[in-house]
Amino acid sequence: MKITKKIIALVAVVAMLAGLCLINAEAKSVNYLLLGDSIAFGQGIRNSSEACYGRIVADTNGYAYMNDAVSGSSSKALLKLLDDDLVAADIRNADIIQISIGGNDFLTKNWLGMGLLGRITGNYSSFDSIAEGFEENIGKIISNIRSKNSHAVIIFQTVYNPNNGRWQDTFEEGVSRLNGAIRGYLKKHPGAYRIADVGSVISGHDEYIAADTIHPNAAGNIAIARYMLGYLKSAGLGSRTTPVINTQPIDNTGWGISYWFDNFFYALRLVDRITGLFS
Repeated sequence: MKITKKIIALVAVVAMLAGLCLINAEAKSVNYLLLGDSIAFGQGIRNSSEACYGRIVADTNGYAYMNDAVSGSSSKALLKLLDDDLVAADIRNADIIQISIGGNDFLTKNWLGMGLLGRITGNYSSFDSIAEGFEENIGKIISNIRSKNSHAVIIFQTVYNPNNGRWQDTFEEGVSRLNGAIRGYLKKHPGAYRIADVGSVISGHDEYIAADTIHPNAAGNIAIARYMLGYLKSAGLGSRTTPVINTQPIDNTGWGISYWFDNFFYALRLVDRITGLFS
């Protein structure tokens, strides 16, 4: 009789421990990391840390949120950042790594001079070298991340064209090459990452572009979040498609002097849109 009671008690303890393990497994949060440039950072809104698209996605799906994006980063700068101790630790802990990069590879490589030459000659082949360097850096970025984390799902965002005005065609020449590099590397290295077509969400939609004429505004961040939630659910990485917005994003109107000192290239483009100075 005593032996029977001991067996029953032992079974009960084992069951309880198994239940606790199950609860802990279910409670383990998904670590969601954003890397890249000002788009992932949330430059177009004033409260980016609380309300950018990455934060909305994390809050909606219950992810543990990390954002190591840096405004102004090119693919070369991102590659260097990956070896920062804090960023490297975030990479090692991440389950999903979403990357927005490429736009500054275009903006910081004399796009204005190349664009003017292209408009005059009709030949934009000078942009090809930007895409080639970008694709090379993509490979280095992926290799670096994989050296730190072999299990995380890596998602590359496509680049969007923010301009529907005089420079639309010029920017499209650059953007199409950048996206060609993203898709081209994946074609050569199947399974290296997944592609989220964020570019198609923003391109052609002035209502999603901030006052600086480059970054997603409040509505743009919500639109990207909504797209990503659907994307993640379809990929089996999320469960909800309706954004949970705990903090409403606030548009960065961008009229302060210090703002423009920090965003010279974006200010230059706004001046061109208003005055046609460079047209």
